[in-house]
Amino acid sequence: MSIERIRERIGVSGPRVVSSAHHAATSAGIGAYAAGGNAFDAALAACFMEDVALPMKCGLGGDLVALFRRAGGPFEAVVSVGPGARAIADGEKLERLGPRSVGVPGAPDGYATLHRFCRLGLDKLAAPAIAAAEAGVPWSRVALNYYIQAEELLARWSPNSPYAPDGKRPALGSLRRLPGLGALLRDFVRDGADLFAGAAGDLYLKELQAKGGILTKADLAIRPARQMAAEATVLDDGTRMIVTPEPTSGRRLVNLVTRARDTSEPLVSIVRAERAEAKRVGRLATDGGTSVVTAADSEGNVVVVLHSNSFPQFASGIVLSNGLVLTNRPGRGFDLAAPPEARNAPRAGRVPPTTLHGWALERPDELLAGATPGGINQLPWNAQTVTELLAGTSPVEAVTNPRWALTESDELSAEPGAKLPEGIALRGVAPLSQGSVQQVLRIAPDRLIELAADPRAGGSAQAAY
Repeated sequence: MSIERIRERIGVSGPRVVSSAHHAATSAGIGAYAAGGNAFDAALAACFMEDVALPMKCGLGGDLVALFRRAGGPFEAVVSVGPGARAIADGEKLERLGPRSVGVPGAPDGYATLHRFCRLGLDKLAAPAIAAAEAGVPWSRVALNYYIQAEELLARWSPNSPYAPDGKRPALGSLRRLPGLGALLRDFVRDGADLFAGAAGDLYLKELQAKGGILTKADLAIRPARQMAAEATVLDDGTRMIVTPEPTSGRRLVNLVTRARDTSEPLVSIVRAERAEAKRVGRLATDGGTSVVTAADSEGNVVVVLHSNSFPQFASGIVLSNGLVLTNRPGRGFDLAAPPEARNAPRAGRVPPTTLHGWALERPDELLAGATPGGINQLPWNAQTVTELLAGTSPVEAVTNPRWALTESDELSAEPGAKLPEGIALRGVAPLSQGSVQQVLRIAPDRLIELAADPRAGGSAQAAY
């Protein structure tokens, strides 16, 4: 299919819009609108469905970052990333994978914080996801690829997980039933941020500690969500660029974009230099396993949610008997080789940096907002998208234009036509094959809200009237 035909299919416009990384999640968001909800309701309903449809990427065992505004007001952020375990203070060591990589879950408190701005109860917002967990969701190509890449990790740490109940690799299109996740969502409806204070937390600790994990009941009592003002920078053309604050990578994105506008240096060179410096000072988080939900309505509400399990293939590799995938944000976000006094050394109570970040561009005649998953490539992909939008690219073009990416070892890959200097060494890849799920919305006076979702890895956008 030509890129023109693809672009015709992926952009939507309406007074209320929602997008996600899975069609069922987007449909759940539309259902929340139909029930009388606002953009926050639509976003949370979509998030809960993603927790069931893409549980290897996000869920109640992960964390959350959100950029949002309420009724046209100033942009705010929620950062709900769990800190290092208390046992680190007693000499316990973290590992990048496995039970000693698991961190305090931040998603329950993050979801509960965003729910303050909803109209509908958690029971209504979670109902579609609970039904999907019990009835089953077909294994998509994206989800199956995650499983295949994680088979060795799962065989070591979670050989009897509900993702392969018969011990065999699941087949594309076969049903994945996770009633345990449905039950956990019911517990969340009842308990909110206190989800892991009772029986759900007891199961969590029993199964994790049996494998050698170092989290305790005191760790699960932490409520990490912080609601704060977003960071804003005025660019040279008067655009206000708004991002999520630390420990997210929002400030790093601003630095990339402003440097690209202030110099003639190629963006790929700027990204490589910035990444080298972040690595030098121990701030190069490389986590992935992330999903994004975006929603906006005619009341002026805008919500961009990134929720993540961290490592791209089933996070820590620890899967509980109920199907919950446990995050390894500390194992991946902290610099495990750093001396104790380093700013990103593992420490009890310290929140590790995260690649997660959302952005918005405010001009007198329009608002643009969005985000993408992609682990270490979130910054390069957002930088490419934002610089193109500042130059006048439409949301649909922005999410489908050719992209380049960098591996942890600095290997460059690029889709045909990506904007790169001539003669630069790279590995060519197929069109629309990078793993981005970029979502971009545009709001302008006297126009319907525009929203586009990257088709590369299953992005889906819908509008409601």
